[in-house]
Amino acid sequence: MTIIAVTAAQPGAGKTGVAAAIARALAYSGRPTRLVRLEEPGSRAAEDARWYSGLEFAPGSPAEPLSSVPGTAADEVLVVECGTAAVPAGAVVVAVARGAGAGAPPAHAAAVVQLAVPGVRGVQVKSGAPLHIQVGEDRTLAGFALDEALRWLHAEVLLPGDLPEDTTSDHLVIAPIGSDAGQPYFRRFPSMTVVARFDRTDMHLAALRASPNALILTGGRQPSGYTIDAASASGVPLVLSRTDTENTVIALERVFEGTRFRGERKLERMSELLAGTGLFEALLQPAPATA
Repeated sequence: MTIIAVTAAQPGAGKTGVAAAIARALAYSGRPTRLVRLEEPGSRAAEDARWYSGLEFAPGSPAEPLSSVPGTAADEVLVVECGTAAVPAGAVVVAVARGAGAGAPPAHAAAVVQLAVPGVRGVQVKSGAPLHIQVGEDRTLAGFALDEALRWLHAEVLLPGDLPEDTTSDHLVIAPIGSDAGQPYFRRFPSMTVVARFDRTDMHLAALRASPNALILTGGRQPSGYTIDAASASGVPLVLSRTDTENTVIALERVFEGTRFRGERKLERMSELLAGTGLFEALLQPAPATA
């Protein structure tokens, strides 16, 4: 059995995404792989475990956080997400840090991954041991889901929409003033949530034609029936904020802070960023034979 422990000194560093990307690379290489989330006070361990359990490439991953590493088959790899105090004995350790202040890596770390490092474009790999990977600030990894936006708003969900629960938006887009520029403007943003005043039906319809992930109306008053019908037909969630556009956007400015790692888009992006750094290849090396 091989255990890879993905750990971080603080919750929210990004270890869930790194662990999932590692597990996917191992599974795609032909190794039976499971993801295990160990209990960790003050974390989102329950949400992480629930997401892991639904990943097709890691069948049998527990849907709840565990207090210890489970038994497993001889040829199986366990990718274990845990805090620094719970690293399983004998595990290969990948330490994750956020931003520029990573500090000294653990002495037993095989690799260190720093995410959202200011000033870094794309990915940089530093030579030496342990393998040290720095990933710049990335819009897709910072993307937010609708339920995360709703936590910051005094809002009513008019239509829940048909989009998957883990859909994330890379952009928070405020509707323009001029109606003629509406649709070309919105189409500049491939993954967005749009904010528009409740009475700007022209902007609502233009935004909906550009397939947003959600439409947030401001001003606290019901929109036109045309807007409701169009949103219903397109399956786009429709939300009504009780405050004006300025205060709604001010509240939503915090939505990019501490977003959860979820969804295929984020996993695909994390895997893309870590591919070619040598991380997956290092973890796929067979253990040395013992005499």
